[in-house]
Amino acid sequence: MQNDDRINYNFASRYQDLKKLPRRWFPLWTLDGYIFREFMIKYAILLTVFVLLFVLSDVYRDISDFLDAHASWRDIVTYLLYRLPGNIRFILPISMLLGCMWTMATFGKNLEVTAMRASGVSLFRCGGAIFAVGIAVTAVNIYFNEILIPKTSVEADRLFDLAADKRRHAKSLLTYKSNDGKRRWMFQLFVTGENQKNVILKTVWDENLMKILLSQPGTPEFEAAAKNILGLRYANLPELKYEKERYDAVYRTLAGRKVDFNIDEAYFDRESQEWVFVSGKFVSYDRIEETIFTASRGTMMLHNDLPFKELRIPKSIITEEPEDILNAVQEKDNLSTPVIWDILRKNPNMPERAKCIYQTVFFYRIAFPWSCFLAVFLGIPLATKNERTGSMLAIISAIALIVIYIVVAEIFLMLGKSGTLNPVLCGLAPTIAFIAAGAWKILNDRN
Repeated sequence: MQNDDRINYNFASRYQDLKKLPRRWFPLWTLDGYIFREFMIKYAILLTVFVLLFVLSDVYRDISDFLDAHASWRDIVTYLLYRLPGNIRFILPISMLLGCMWTMATFGKNLEVTAMRASGVSLFRCGGAIFAVGIAVTAVNIYFNEILIPKTSVEADRLFDLAADKRRHAKSLLTYKSNDGKRRWMFQLFVTGENQKNVILKTVWDENLMKILLSQPGTPEFEAAAKNILGLRYANLPELKYEKERYDAVYRTLAGRKVDFNIDEAYFDRESQEWVFVSGKFVSYDRIEETIFTASRGTMMLHNDLPFKELRIPKSIITEEPEDILNAVQEKDNLSTPVIWDILRKNPNMPERAKCIYQTVFFYRIAFPWSCFLAVFLGIPLATKNERTGSMLAIISAIALIVIYIVVAEIFLMLGKSGTLNPVLCGLAPTIAFIAAGAWKILNDRN
């Protein structure tokens, strides 16, 4: 018994000494190279398969529209290429998780993980090469989300409209409502960076608009414009010698009334920071004073259409720029985080519901690229949980995790956009929670 006790004591002492050995964090070139090669082979296979599946999905959904419109094959291929980055951003984390679990499960089945850990290499360090790839793929995903996709998604939609949906596009109107609620734009075809044709602008009279359309009080231009706009009411204005009183009377008559501009051509002059309306006409609407319903007012024409050759309206009056209009009508999920932040910054009085949508998408867009890194945190410990189960169970577990993550993220997105929960929490929580769970599992399994 004494010899057995001595053996047990000596073994326990050696085991404690082994636990005190320092971790080897410096590059293990042979081991890291082997793991990197095995992982990249599987990751490349998965990426290729998923890219082909998404391309086939786009072809199945949209090819009939292109063929019906007799679009060229060049347009079809270009459209599919523009669609590809938006698909790849979802493929990257899915392939990362599947590739990680496939690789580590194969190592586990062949007892290679056991051999590495028996050599003093921790589970966390075993996946060092995969973690490095995860960081690189996260950077790629950030580039796709912030720079590439906002451009390619717009080009894909534009190409689809021009090449495959000409009839619908010719009939539809793009509508934009300013954030202060004073203006509503309607475009037959809106193209950023170019002059807009056949534009309708619905707004209301205010003092700034009066100074542009009626010129200075006391001038012949002011009197001619006031007469054309007011009609019979013009005769009831104070005498000509009372310029201020006449101006105040015109202002009281027009202030708050609706006015529509039908513009042949409109563009934003970036040098002078002005909207320029070239050739068009405008018409004002009378109030129906006896009704208590605000929506019913302004339905009777105050005057006939009045033509104009050119109007220049400074940005201080019309605050939106063409990019603001285009970004507002785009899918929020296709906007980059700087654009969303700029929208929130420029519109502090944005309605609460719209603000919740933008804020939720903003924080979700910050967190989502890190799902590639999340895949490594979850994949390594789960794939090595049972080294004898093989790759199939690891792949099934990966698919289950992907489904759970997507469902949880979508539920939180819905709650954040509706204002039920805090947008910051809803945008960040799912990704952070899954990363924290994976990190805890890895740290828990280190020994």
